[in-house]
Amino acid sequence: MTVEDWEAAFHGIELPETAQLDTGVIITDVQGFLEKSFTILRAGNNRVCTPVEWRLQKLLDMVNAANGVNE
Repeated sequence: MTVEDWEAAFHGIELPETAQLDTGVIITDVQGFLEKSFTILRAGNNRVCTPVEWRLQKLLDMVNAANGVNE
């Protein structure tokens, strides 16, 4: 996915303030996390983009599940 795709995926959905993606992976500021993640993806360093995309996907899956959306 491109950064634009990620931004569109999170646009207009209800986000939690905090989220636990995995054991020891806790986001305390979801909005700030998204902004930083999109900035990292725009930089295009593939070594760094892969884990960022993994976290974005985990968060998106959690939010969709909480909102009853199956994707």
